[in-house]
Amino acid sequence: MLKKHKKLFIALTVIALLIASALAVAFSHELFTTLPQDLSLFSHMENAPMLVAHRGLSSLYPENSIPAFEGADEYGFDGYELDIHTTKDGEWVVIHDDTVDKMTDGTGDVESFTLEEINKLVIDSGNGIEKYENLKVPVFTQALDTCADSDIIPFIEIKKCDVRYLPELKNILDEYGLSEKAVLISFEKEYLEKYRELDKNIEIMLLKGTPDEADVDWCIKYNAGLDFGYYSLHKVTDVLKKARENGVRLGAWTVDNTAYMDVMVLFGVEVITTNKILP
Repeated sequence: MLKKHKKLFIALTVIALLIASALAVAFSHELFTTLPQDLSLFSHMENAPMLVAHRGLSSLYPENSIPAFEGADEYGFDGYELDIHTTKDGEWVVIHDDTVDKMTDGTGDVESFTLEEINKLVIDSGNGIEKYENLKVPVFTQALDTCADSDIIPFIEIKKCDVRYLPELKNILDEYGLSEKAVLISFEKEYLEKYRELDKNIEIMLLKGTPDEADVDWCIKYNAGLDFGYYSLHKVTDVLKKARENGVRLGAWTVDNTAYMDVMVLFGVEVITTNKILP
């Protein structure tokens, strides 16, 4: 009887997911990207995925800003993702693009600015920007202030940096007491490899749009998780199976409706990075 009930549950789950996916296509994208997490099947089960706010709560606040990080915490996300670069003088700042053009009133490569010059820029773009005046590009430590005394977990993506300053990054995380809590992520294996030399225990995850088995092997070697683009799921099911069998923690980005989230969890994904799903 237990087997029958299990099979029935799986069948009903698959049917529900198919219906939800069909509705997501049939109705407006906006409708299905603002559904709360409690409409997800797996949010009501023991293996509910961790929900991470992409660039902070960027659907309501300017991305990678202090309000976006504070908002993610207030809304009850498990974690928030932030992007960091090094400046010309070796300071860590929080911004996504390699240039300051998209989000600020300045122009040029982040790495060409000193911290003093970055501090003169004003964020003038992003959701909810009309609520703010003189909003600044955060220094990395300012972003950490928003999570140091909270349960929320920072997922720190190293975007572009001078590797000479990775030891200073470790010093900052150690000083904030976050080396055992933070998750370090990057598309660049070199950055993660060099940081792993500095810290054998911090959690790291490799970002890869469409991972292959060589990426899984790398993750096994460096005790890393694997965070992939959700859109590539149909291409990488065997890769994910190998990862799960070898204890590699799986994440997916950027999952913006609950139907897709349920599908990810069925394939063993534990960390969901999202722009729109709310806890």
